[in-house]
Amino acid sequence: MALMDLDDWQVVKKKKAAKKMVRRKEQPIFKAETCPEVHVPESVEEQNNMVQRIYYTVENLKQSEFWGSCQECFHVTLEENDSGKHQVGSQHVHTLHNSDCVCYGLGNFSSCVIARHQLAFLLLFLEQFKIPRNQTYVFDPVFSMLEISVLQELGLSVISENEEGKRTICRHTVFYMPHCGKALYNNLLWSNWSQDALSKLIVIGNSFKGIEERMLSRILQKDYVYIQKSLKAVEEAALPENHQYNDVFNDISIHYFPIQKLRTLPNEIWKLREQPKYYECDDLEIIRK
Repeated sequence: MALMDLDDWQVVKKKKAAKKMVRRKEQPIFKAETCPEVHVPESVEEQNNMVQRIYYTVENLKQSEFWGSCQECFHVTLEENDSGKHQVGSQHVHTLHNSDCVCYGLGNFSSCVIARHQLAFLLLFLEQFKIPRNQTYVFDPVFSMLEISVLQELGLSVISENEEGKRTICRHTVFYMPHCGKALYNNLLWSNWSQDALSKLIVIGNSFKGIEERMLSRILQKDYVYIQKSLKAVEEAALPENHQYNDVFNDISIHYFPIQKLRTLPNEIWKLREQPKYYECDDLEIIRK
């Protein structure tokens, strides 16, 4: 069944462009500053209809061959460990049940089929690993008031200000960032540039290896140095390919940083602390004020 068949009264748009993010004051953030629940949609019926459409999408995705294949991917990367081969993965799965989750760049899921399926994936992932929805923080500068109210109705916490990806963590945290701009991943890595923080980090988003393959090495090192340096320590597993959801989840991988690999990096690499500037970056993929 084609993606359009699941929601044939919506126009399937091209793959979401990477969302842009604006700069904010540089400071560690351990708890999200979320939107107060004062956003009222045009009508309660409109909100309820959108919630129903989301749950309809969740059920279709849950019953799909793609989601079944994802279970194996999760098992290999996040659960399998008894032999010690995936020690970090096991460490993550045991702590995910009480971890935080941060989602950047969903887009306008009220009008975009792709964005709605990416939101459905997030809800299924939270259910799979028993991550509380009230410990899940979402942000996209393009969210409408209706979308904010729907996300709050779903039990998610909507971040009230643009973090530009510069969120410092102090506990195990999953970042779900489907098809976001390279600068957002780079900023996230910069904000957590230590062995301790990176070992607590899982990123579900654009393949870092794919970014390396598609960019000139000098550009990667100049503009996205934290992605470039992280390649020496990151483990990556691609989500399974599926023609039905190709536009939705293409080039998406699960990334994590085994502490054993992080400890093999030279001490000099951790002295790199310069904040990314992007002054001469021609294709910056985040919104800036």
